[in-house]
Amino acid sequence: MFSTITVRVYNEENAILRLEGIKQRLENQQVPLRQARVMLAAANAKNFSSNGLPVGGWAPLDAEYGSWKARRYPGAPPLVANGKLFRSLLELDGGNVNIISPKSATFGTDVEYAKFHQYGTRKMPKRKIVFEPVGFAAELGQIMAKWTAFGI
Repeated sequence: MFSTITVRVYNEENAILRLEGIKQRLENQQVPLRQARVMLAAANAKNFSSNGLPVGGWAPLDAEYGSWKARRYPGAPPLVANGKLFRSLLELDGGNVNIISPKSATFGTDVEYAKFHQYGTRKMPKRKIVFEPVGFAAELGQIMAKWTAFGI
């Protein structure tokens, strides 16, 4: 048994223009990737404001062995002694790790001590600061599809 699908293009010029627009947007995804940066910055802000709740929670400062930070910055939340790390993850702009090119993007922080928080040390518990939020890939996929198909 055979099935037949017939396609009639009534306005060939318009169809060609639309397809060319789709091709151009497919080759340059910077608009949705800039939206991804905004989404990740918001997720990072939520991570910091909730003491790491989106990543399973962060250990309090007193969990560190002889925590000088707890004594030096009483009442300060974890990872916000001077705000440098927080700002770098909130802005996600500049540095060597925040790059948006036509077909890819990289976001993170180049603050020199971030890796110690991300992975922990013998004297400091791991506090995940760089992460992919739940549902991020699916939401970004939707944004990229709309951008590619319709330019919105």
